[in-house]
Amino acid sequence: MTKQKKPQKKQPDSVFQEAWKNMSDDLNKLLPKKLRQTQGKKKLLIWLFIVELVVLGAIGTAVYRWWLG
Repeated sequence: MTKQKKPQKKQPDSVFQEAWKNMSDDLNKLLPKKLRQTQGKKKLLIWLFIVELVVLGAIGTAVYRWWLG
């Protein structure tokens, strides 16, 4: 009798890789062809992330100061 090898299951990608792939696919639908390149898209996402942090930080600080009076 010969042993049959069980087919190995493909290990799932990490959550971050899957999230990046989903986000990239969604952005490809919205971005013009010029920005669909990997480098341009990465720079855009990094700048959007930084701007989001600054804006949310400023809003959070303003709300916190207003709340404390």
